[in-house]
Amino acid sequence: MEKYEGVMRMLHGDLHDPSTSSESESIDPNQPDILMDQTSQDCFDKEVFRDQLLLHLTSPFCIPFLLAAGKSTLLANTSLWPWENLSDFTWSVVPAFWYVNLLLFVLYNQDFAEANIYGSEIVFLPLGAILVHRSMIALKYSGLSQVEYQRWRMAPPSLAHRWSKQIQLLSSWLPLPDNVLEMEVQKACRIQGANLLELRFQHDVRCVNSLRAWKVWQQMSECSTEQLHGELPCQHGAMEDQRVTQGVQELSATEVLLTLWRMAIDHVVRFNRVRLVGFWALLPSCVPMIWRAVASSAEDTSRPDLILQAAFGRSPPVPGDARSVVVRLLVRLKTRQIGDAKKTMQSNVSKVVIYAVVTSALICYMHVFLAGLFAVMGIVHYKRMMMVLQSICRLTRPLFCVFPNLPQAQLSGRVGVENMRAVLACFEVTLRLGGRYQNRVEAYIATLASAATLGMSFIVVGVVIGVHNQMNSFTVVILSLNLGVTAIMFQMIWYGSKANENFGLLANNICRARWRNSVQKEDEDCEQVMSLAMERLAILCETEPVNIAGTVPTCDLGYSLLSVAGTIVAFVIGKLYNWDIPA
Repeated sequence: MEKYEGVMRMLHGDLHDPSTSSESESIDPNQPDILMDQTSQDCFDKEVFRDQLLLHLTSPFCIPFLLAAGKSTLLANTSLWPWENLSDFTWSVVPAFWYVNLLLFVLYNQDFAEANIYGSEIVFLPLGAILVHRSMIALKYSGLSQVEYQRWRMAPPSLAHRWSKQIQLLSSWLPLPDNVLEMEVQKACRIQGANLLELRFQHDVRCVNSLRAWKVWQQMSECSTEQLHGELPCQHGAMEDQRVTQGVQELSATEVLLTLWRMAIDHVVRFNRVRLVGFWALLPSCVPMIWRAVASSAEDTSRPDLILQAAFGRSPPVPGDARSVVVRLLVRLKTRQIGDAKKTMQSNVSKVVIYAVVTSALICYMHVFLAGLFAVMGIVHYKRMMMVLQSICRLTRPLFCVFPNLPQAQLSGRVGVENMRAVLACFEVTLRLGGRYQNRVEAYIATLASAATLGMSFIVVGVVIGVHNQMNSFTVVILSLNLGVTAIMFQMIWYGSKANENFGLLANNICRARWRNSVQKEDEDCEQVMSLAMERLAILCETEPVNIAGTVPTCDLGYSLLSVAGTIVAFVIGKLYNWDIPA
């Protein structure tokens, strides 16, 4: 985990190494420890989004003007100035490289064209990557309420940096520190009107078997997620003392919910998607160079060094090039001496092209990598929600032996009413936990999907009207990005649909418990509470289900998305390769 956090700290400019910020600075004790303490679920400020987007797109050129305007606090809180480490410096000046490349592409357009390098690689792909990433940063700040944004805006840099880590997806919502998790539980309780602090899971200990079941409640936090949902009992579940102390034992519902969330968080955070996203981010940065190298190797395989040069933009000397070199040399001789012309032709031009290609590839890789990680957070969020709802549902399972390491709530007798209230409250709170983080994840996915769709629309229109008649590197990049975004969205929809299945499963478990109680003629109050709980679940399933961008996720929706995306990709590839597609 420490290695993962170190990688994220090096990659993202808004992630700050705690050692670089002076935590010893005096912090106002009246300021809250957690910035996002408001219960607002839907927060979006257009003015904040616009200002933050322009700020991060025009950095570092805007820094002198903002300093002159007296907005040094804003620059310090956004880590644009002063630069405390290499990461801050890199992410502040990286847009400047794109502006320089744009200028070089305009001045040396003929040299880029001779090296088979076009604006899609040097201008449009890096611009799209920067716009997507900087839009995500702007969405982060615009997702704060007005009170929270002004609080962060006027805070000292040390406190603002600590708050920035709390509102980050990669530094906060992915590992989810305990203080942020507790605050999100409190906000969800206020939204749903459920006070978990007053609710208890109760267990009536009457015999050895019930005592062993109570030990499972006590030892739940010592199990891993795999052990909790496994079929074999843990070794620490064995009882050394068989003496039975009869009575009702209690455990806080808040403690149980926090334990279930912590297990899901610790399980999901150990994901290998960082490596997968890293390989995926190579597509827009390396495919154009690989495409040129392959094209060059098809013409001449005797000089590997020339193939490598062609990949980075220096054209190998093939027949026909000598004449163009001479013509360009004579043109420049009109205004320059022979030595200057040779130096410009052989040194400056090639270096300019190589510099533009390398920096554009780095810009694409850095921004697409981070944008992909932000998008993967959607998968992480919905998978965690699915796992927690699944665990809460299994608390009411009819057979204890199915999951011997997971507690089983007693839904009969004198403790049935309290347990039923605690289970339903935990279920409701989970549905609303982290609502604003979820909204931001959905906005990130929508931003990435919009960019991919825009690129795909250019390809499709070009194929239809006949402008694009053969496969090229830009087409390969756009198709790959669309498939990647589609795969991420499909996984989000899949986990969201699995989370919604727990509504029916929990209602089914309650119905079975109610049937058993009726056969055994248990307390009528417990039966009435169960009936109300089933009605409440039916209403929640209709009004407050797990949703993605206001849409209830279903497996059919996910498969439809795959079908549409796959059909469009197959159509483009078929047209470009002149496949005979039957009518």
